Formats: sequence, structure tokens, C-alpha cells
Amino acid sequence: MRLLRWNRRRNMTNIIDLAYAGRTLKYLIPYIPVTLSLAIVSMVAGCILGLAVMVVRWKKIPVLSQLGTVYVVVGRAVPTLIILYVVFFAFPVSLMVMNHGIIPQEFNSIPALFFAIVGLSLHAGAYLAEIFRAAVNSVPKGQMEAALSIGMTWPQAFRRIVLPQAAVMALPLMGNQFLGLIKGSSIAFMITVMELFGAANYLSGISERYIEIYLALALLYWGISLFFEGVFHKAETHLAVYKGSKA
Repeated sequence: MRLLRWNRRRNMTNIIDLAYAGRTLKYLIPYIPVTLSLAIVSMVAGCILGLAVMVVRWKKIPVLSQLGTVYVVVGRAVPTLIILYVVFFAFPVSLMVMNHGIIPQEFNSIPALFFAIVGLSLHAGAYLAEIFRAAVNSVPKGQMEAALSIGMTWPQAFRRIVLPQAAVMALPLMGNQFLGLIKGSSIAFMITVMELFGAANYLSGISERYIEIYLALALLYWGISLFFEGVFHKAETHLAVYKGSKA
């Protein structure tokens, strides 16, 4: 019985080489900037897009409001991978249509990273538009009316009165969305962007040490998530002063 247990432990040691997983980290770490650039740039672009869509829907601007609603519904319903494929493959087709069936040579110089950012931004923007809408609606309408009554313009009242309070409500959900983008950026490998998951997939294919490599990958994602959770927590603490102004 003791010999059987020892053999089992030895076989498990052979199956999972933790030292190899540790050595794998140095090959994966250089790809962290690619993953972070995908997530951060897509988050910033998604925030700008989501905020614009929220404003046109909130003010009920004709035509633009309806288009914003369609964008939010479609963007939240369609999987991110499909959006990436549509952006990556439909863009050159549209260029061919506009250029009499010929793809301009300049198109070949556009990196796949650009298309990945566009696709992730479109997907994130749809969710962020709803996050911003819910946050803005949580601010009492009387505060906006009071700001307008003392002579503020609508942009001034929105920026100085509504937006700081809405940011407090939106920040936790924005943090969740950003962490989702970090993990969701792994599908960029499907359009040839070599980020963390793509590098891990390549290494596991040539070494056939799948468990060790994906354990190392999971450790990196966990560490990145912990770091940004702390960043968003500090931001929430800093903005908590505006909670008192909500009445």
C-alpha cells in the first residue's frame, strides 16, 4: 500500500512539473504589455463611446437615440469573437467594394492589434453605455434642474454636478468591465494578435506541457486582476466624498 501511494505521488510529480511552470513565467511576462494595451485602450475607447451613446439616449436626440439603442442591444447580444471577426474580415471587404475590388496597399500596414482594439471597444462600449445610463439615472433629477436654474449650461451642470456623483455609482461596474476586458483580450489571438494567451497557446503546442503553461498563465492573470482590483478600490475610496452630496 505504501509503495502504491509513493508511485502515485511520483507519477503526479512527473505529470505536473511546478518548476517548469515557474520557468514558463519568464517567457510569458514579455506579453503582458500587449494584453494590458488591449484592455486599457479598449476600455478608454469604450468609455468614450459608451458615454456618447448614453448622452444621446438620455437627451433623446432624434435618430441618434434610436441608433444608440440598436447599438447597445446588438453589442450586448453578439459574442465578442463574432464582433472581432466582423471587424477583421468585413473591413477589407468594404475597402474592396469602395476601391473597385482592390484592397489598398496601405491596408497591409495596419496591425491586427488595431482591429482587436476596435472590436473590443465596440463590445465594451455597449455595456458601458448601460452602466453610465444607470449611474446617471441614480442622481436625483432635481440637482440637474437646480444647476440649470442658477445659470449653468447643460454641459457645465452635467460635468460638475451629475458626472462626479454618477462616477461613484459606475466605478465598481467599470472595474468589473475592465477585468472582463483583460480576460476577454485572450480571444484576440484568434485574429493573429500574440498576447498572453496566444503566447501560452504557442508554447504549449511546441512543448506539450499544457498543465504547467496554463497554470503559469492563470497565475499571471490572477496577479494582474489583483493589482487592478486594488487600483479601482482606491479610486472608489477617493470618489466616496461625492456620496455625501447625493440627497
